Amino acid sequence: MNNKDISFASFGLVVLDEIRFPNRNSLTNVLGGSGAYATLGARLFLPSPQSHSLAWPIHIGNDFPDPIVELLHSWDANLVITKEPDQPSTRGLLEYQDTTFGRAKSLSIYRSSVALTIPVSKKFRYTTPILAIQDSELPGTALLTSKVYHYLASPQDMRTRVLNMLALRDQVGIQHRPLIIWEPAPLSCKAENLQECLAVAALVDVFSPNHLELAALFGDSSVTSDRTEIERLASKILANGVGPEGKGTVIIRAGGNGCFVQSSNLISKWLPPFHIAETGIEQATKVVDPTGAGNAFLGGYSIGYLQTGGDIIQAAFYGAVAASFALEQVGMPKKMNEGDEESWNGASVLGRLQEYKARQESAGTQGGKLKINR
Repeated sequence: MNNKDISFASFGLVVLDEIRFPNRNSLTNVLGGSGAYATLGARLFLPSPQSHSLAWPIHIGNDFPDPIVELLHSWDANLVITKEPDQPSTRGLLEYQDTTFGRAKSLSIYRSSVALTIPVSKKFRYTTPILAIQDSELPGTALLTSKVYHYLASPQDMRTRVLNMLALRDQVGIQHRPLIIWEPAPLSCKAENLQECLAVAALVDVFSPNHLELAALFGDSSVTSDRTEIERLASKILANGVGPEGKGTVIIRAGGNGCFVQSSNLISKWLPPFHIAETGIEQATKVVDPTGAGNAFLGGYSIGYLQTGGDIIQAAFYGAVAASFALEQVGMPKKMNEGDEESWNGASVLGRLQEYKARQESAGTQGGKLKINR
């Protein structure tokens, strides 16, 4: 595939997780990280050979398991692998601290327009030095030509990354601006970093903290459960300026509440998750582990944005569907081939997208084009 056809590249991490539970055996070498889940979200909507348009930078160490390398190759993406022969891979420890892990734990209760979510108690930390993707790896690769870039970074790092990436593209004559999506790094979401986050948001096209990160940035714990507060603070971010000429989008990913999408041209919409309880307090039984669902949402959103010509609501439909596949198991969903058709976890991705679209059309949700010159 020609490098000009590259659609998506995530500069998030690929992490090997150890996952510990209160009442069951631990799991090791579970593929995770924001880069892996974001790429998954994009890959779901790009069956082979369209999957070649994914440029996937991966920085691994000398202990990266061969079966996971084979899994990555099986996604048929445009892999750009850097291996450190004298360093371990990026590893993390995810510890669940309650006893409700599994199909009975991510409870979303919907009554009319109100959604309540019971969160899962968990802790995460890195156990080895982080192997990040460096800007120096872009020149001469497909990474430099992507239509969409996804980052998870602190505001300080994000400013440098965006300016370097745009400068490198300019040096080789790439004139069109890519869509730049930024998830603020969770540990950087503190009130003292709010002003710098707002300043850096002007450099990107989509600023997407989750509801917990939004609360931490504004020092307001009520944000985590109050839709009105989420809307108010999202509006404050947007009013400060997101994207060139203030034409960007704010997406607050809110777990069981779905997501809130708002743009400068008066588009403002809550969208539910794909897996929801149908009646009463019945749980969405397919929800196993929410880890990575928000990253997958943004990968799916990216492809939806490209395929719908910049319709941010329709793109969020793609995001909601991508997230649904991420949370049906611990780790990555299973890709299967049935003849010429791909399925994930035994389900058709496009079939699930059509189902979600039909639900939203029934609910009266319309699309919303965001016109940005690229």
